[in-house]
Amino acid sequence: MSSAASSAYPTMHTTHGEDDARKKFELPGSRPHYPPSLLFTITHMRLAIEPDLQERSISCEQKLSITILHDTDTIELDAAELQIKSVSAASKLEFRSLDDKLAVKLGRIIKEGSKIELAIAYSAKPRQGFYFVAPDKHYPDKHLEAWTQGETTQAKHWFPCIDHPQVKFSSEISVTVQSGFTAISNGRLQRVEQRGNKKQVFHWLESNPHPAYLASVVVGKYAEIKDGSLQYYVPPERKADAPRTFDQTPKMIKFFEEYLGTKYPYEKYAQVAVQDFIYGGMENSSCTTLTLDTLHDKKAHVDFTSDYLISHELAHQWFGDLVTCRDWQHIWLNEGFATYCEALYWEASRGNDEFQYYVMQTADDYFEEAGTRYTRPIVTKVYKHPDDLFDRHTYEKGGCVLHMLRHHVGDKYFRRSLKTYLQRFANSTAETDDLRKIFELETGKSLQQFFDQWIFREGHPELKVDFSQDGDIAKIKVEQVQAGDPFEFALDVNLAFARGKKTRYTFKISEKESVFQIPVDSEVEWFSVDPEFKILKTISIRAPKEMLVRQLRDGDTVIERVEAARALKDKSSDAVIDALKDAVLHDKFWGVAAEAAKALGAIRTDYAYEALKGCLLVKHPKARRAVVKAIGEFKKEETLELLKPVLQKDESYFVESEAATAIGKTKSRQAIAILKKAAATETFQNVVAQGAIAGLKEFAGDKDIADFLVEKSKYGNYHRVREAATFALGKFADNHAVFDHLKSLLTDRWFRVRINACRALADAELTKAIPDLTWVAEHDLDHRVRRVADECINIIKEATKKPKEVAQMREELDRVKSKNLELLQKVDRLERELR
Repeated sequence: MSSAASSAYPTMHTTHGEDDARKKFELPGSRPHYPPSLLFTITHMRLAIEPDLQERSISCEQKLSITILHDTDTIELDAAELQIKSVSAASKLEFRSLDDKLAVKLGRIIKEGSKIELAIAYSAKPRQGFYFVAPDKHYPDKHLEAWTQGETTQAKHWFPCIDHPQVKFSSEISVTVQSGFTAISNGRLQRVEQRGNKKQVFHWLESNPHPAYLASVVVGKYAEIKDGSLQYYVPPERKADAPRTFDQTPKMIKFFEEYLGTKYPYEKYAQVAVQDFIYGGMENSSCTTLTLDTLHDKKAHVDFTSDYLISHELAHQWFGDLVTCRDWQHIWLNEGFATYCEALYWEASRGNDEFQYYVMQTADDYFEEAGTRYTRPIVTKVYKHPDDLFDRHTYEKGGCVLHMLRHHVGDKYFRRSLKTYLQRFANSTAETDDLRKIFELETGKSLQQFFDQWIFREGHPELKVDFSQDGDIAKIKVEQVQAGDPFEFALDVNLAFARGKKTRYTFKISEKESVFQIPVDSEVEWFSVDPEFKILKTISIRAPKEMLVRQLRDGDTVIERVEAARALKDKSSDAVIDALKDAVLHDKFWGVAAEAAKALGAIRTDYAYEALKGCLLVKHPKARRAVVKAIGEFKKEETLELLKPVLQKDESYFVESEAATAIGKTKSRQAIAILKKAAATETFQNVVAQGAIAGLKEFAGDKDIADFLVEKSKYGNYHRVREAATFALGKFADNHAVFDHLKSLLTDRWFRVRINACRALADAELTKAIPDLTWVAEHDLDHRVRRVADECINIIKEATKKPKEVAQMREELDRVKSKNLELLQKVDRLERELR
């Protein structure tokens, strides 16, 4: 599953040390989960399925090959909301359906080691697992289509199974569809059989075993693009956009095969873009399902790529499909690997600068969750539902830990260990300790402490680093300020001297505070900490601004220059602003330029604003996007005229989107008409409209804008526009009509609208919303929505404990800080003049 899964969760604006209750991953109702005990296992499934796209129903005949593992007279399968017609094994058997289980009485005790074949006839109108899409009066242009989604526990909603990753079986799936439709499933297409004049049957065989959640059926009318064993399916009218999404797939397969030392495991690889998909992508064995939103036009391609998503799902064919986590608590073995494989492909295809910044951004995503929601061990068996585990700890932190492991053992041994892991557990399942033991076998290193610290312990090092020099001694003090025990790790430090001389030192960090004294024979020009990002940590550097400016200018790695830019956001002198502006306009890598722009936005002085205006000329669209966003942070009225041309015509949709949001932050009444017009535009993913809605959110309390956003949130609009408008309505929820509308959206058909309705009510901090949110937390079909509702209830409860004066004091503090920055800037200018 793509990391887009985690993006559905709300961003909660807290800081370290605040609201400890909100920091808990385990919500009320969480409990330990363990793999099920098995009296039998499934080795093969034959499933004949006929979907009725108009009636949103399925009719099925299933045959399960079962091996008895322990003497038993009962077979119990997971089967949710299935209308079971008959069960037989040579003769008809008694059965009972209760609590999402199908219990079949075998009539006698079947001995261990015996094999039986169970035939089950059933029908269903699935609410989960098997999804139907059809045109209606609100969306007349939609295509008739159906697709499945099994992860985590939705397979049981369309076929009886053991709905747990430890049970893997081969499959034959035949799908009967109307003529003109295509049915795609796992494995190799054996034949297409004509049935009368109006129907066809597609027969698929997957000989590799897979868990229930990776079984897949997709039905629709598609343009098919073939490239040997690669197949791409898209709506016919989007065929021209397909190459931008899929063209790199052959190169990705070749890279992963070479890096992992393991051939692509399946007979074919199909990728299907479908409507209304509930994730970014899903890595069903040999046939990935993708969101239609990943297909993009030429303008979007300027600064958007599907390579993240395509490489992530492809990597799953090895990590997750060939080798599957034995239990959901070990899901990082699927998702952490797929996330890091994205970065590995980035390194191979785009170079070291892109790779290093990619890893930093991956870490930033995890740090955001750790700082605003909770921290937890990557591996934990305590949760309410397995879906809870699909967060930034599993994906992003898991990927970063693999990056650390690669540095810890070296790339050669990292690759060798992965090859052995894939071969040892091919077509089977593995746990985290299995991975550790393979790495220890191949490297000779003891890795239990590494895994205990980074996988089985929550949190990460939070470092404060002080530098000083007294004559021929340079002193570096490293403090670990996170709660709990110190972490142990090796920390690289580079000292840079005149004429380009650099020396690297590696220090063993194991205490809360460590001080290192380094003899030097000349003045240190600048220094950097962990210049290759070998350690997952946050860092606060206290050093003279002149050193940081030199580091920004002369740092060899992207990481060194980015860390310098981030550290300079707390400085405000003209020299710092000039250096940041120079980095925006002239650094060779766009990521450094973007970070420098962000730092200028944080400084918030008039001189910084003028510098950013000059930075609008930066060529790279991702850097320009950061400049526009930073300009918006100043909330100056003149920004409207400055950015109006950018909104109207930039080469990038995303820059235009940021311009719309920044224009809204001016709070100028002239901005309203401009933003309403932009909100009506149609672009890739309607990103410009989304930016405009984010801008309109700034006009909290305006009834006309509230009415406008209510209309944009209604069923019939493009789903991303609806999501943005729903969340924006939180700023207007003191309006009774808006509040009632948000309550109605809590039961909307689109799950992300329901999520954003929860978020909006939490953003408004309305205690009267708690009963409705409680209903969502207890009854919504989608466990992701339930989790968000639970967290939003906690946000509202915590907000009621804080007097409003606290928020007012914070606003006043921000104003004072801004005035102090201006004063510091004037003092700095005076000092320069006196010199």
